[in-house]
Amino acid sequence: MVTGALMCAPYPPMDLVALGVGSGQTAAEEMVSVTGRRLDLVRPVAARPSVVPAQPSVVPAPATHGTGRKIALTLALLALVAGFGTIGSWAAWTVSDSNSGNTFSTSTVLLQDNQGGQAGSATSTGTAMFNVTNLSPGSSATTACIGVNFSGASASTLTLAATLGGAGQSTLQSELTMNAATYNTSGTVSVTGGSNTNNGSCASYPAGGTNTTIGSQGATLQSWAAGGPYTISSPVTNTWYKFTVSGLPSGDTNCNTYCNKTITVSLTWTLTTT
Repeated sequence: MVTGALMCAPYPPMDLVALGVGSGQTAAEEMVSVTGRRLDLVRPVAARPSVVPAQPSVVPAPATHGTGRKIALTLALLALVAGFGTIGSWAAWTVSDSNSGNTFSTSTVLLQDNQGGQAGSATSTGTAMFNVTNLSPGSSATTACIGVNFSGASASTLTLAATLGGAGQSTLQSELTMNAATYNTSGTVSVTGGSNTNNGSCASYPAGGTNTTIGSQGATLQSWAAGGPYTISSPVTNTWYKFTVSGLPSGDTNCNTYCNKTITVSLTWTLTTT
C-alpha cells in the first residue's frame, strides 16, 4: 500500500457566489471541503460606503447682554490673576543717596551818600546839596559838600559823571562855571541810609589829607560835564566831595536872555566791584 500526498493545483479563479458565498453573508472567511481536501477560501469583505449624516447649518445667535457681561467678568478675572502674579514676583533692591541743600548766593554792595541817596542792596533818591535861587548878574559862587560811602564787595572802580538839564540849560551851561571840584579820602563819612544828614554842609570835609581835583577847574558847566565820567582813584569807604559853582557873570544883564532860567546838574557815582 502506497501512501502519498496528493498535490492539488490552485483553483482557478472562480465566482465566489458559485461557492456558496452570498453577497449578503458577513463572514470574512469560509471553509469548503472538496473530496477530502481542505480548501481555505478567504472572502474579502466589500468596503461599505461610510455614511456621515449631514450636519445642520447652525447660525450662532448674536451675543446677548448676559454674554457680554460674562466676557467682561472673564477679562477682569484674568487681569486680577495677572496682578497677583506681579505682586508675587521678586523685585530688586532700590536705594538712593542724595546731597541736597546746596546754595549759591550773590554778593551785595551798597553805595550811599549822606544826602540820603543810596543804590545797590537798597535804593533811594537823596536830597540835592545845591538849591541856589535868585541868581543875579555878579552873584557869588556857592560851595556844597557831600560824603559818599560804600560797603559790601570790594570796589574795582568808582566814577563820577555829571548830567545837565532844565529849561535854561542852553542859556546857562556856558555862563556858570565849576570853579572847584575836589575829593578827599582822609575823613570819615557818617551815613544814615536813606536820610539826609548833611544838607550840603562842608563842616565835616577833612581839613587835612590830600584834595584831589576832578576835571578842569574853572571850566564851564557844559565843558566840565562833557569831560566825565571821572575816575576816582583808590576808592575807599569814606570819601568827601566839594564843589564850588560860580554865580551869574556880571555882564549878563539882559533880562530877556537870562531872567527866569533854570539849569540842573545831576551827579552820579558808579561803583564797579571785583
